[in-house]
Amino acid sequence: MTSTKKYIMWAVACVVGLVAFVALVVIGVLTRAASVSDVSPSGKYIIESVSASSLLTPRNTVYLRIKDRDHADQVYRSPIFSQDALDMRFREDEGTVGVVFIEMDKATKKYTLWISGTEEHWLNFFISNTPYDILEN
Repeated sequence: MTSTKKYIMWAVACVVGLVAFVALVVIGVLTRAASVSDVSPSGKYIIESVSASSLLTPRNTVYLRIKDRDHADQVYRSPIFSQDALDMRFREDEGTVGVVFIEMDKATKKYTLWISGTEEHWLNFFISNTPYDILEN
């Protein structure tokens, strides 16, 4: 086997290994048990705080996972943010459900986060399955 073919095979193996590693980390974060879980005031939603800390994310990062109790297959995940900004006092009105500084519009399933110092993270592409806005508090 020529050295060029060995180099190409080594490069392909590295790329496949990296993709597999990222996939395993993302799957681990998405299937992780909630740290805090409770039912919304109306009883229609389960609101969970899930740790997103991993080898690819900063320490003390979390995301919200909101589950529609009437439609068990519908789960809405926020982007990741610092656990220090999380206040799990539940809020709900006719149009939104969430916690202090983080809410999800029930109609559009769009998150709005009012958290200072929150920065975009490339893993949000995989973790958050809803549109979102991050606004300064």
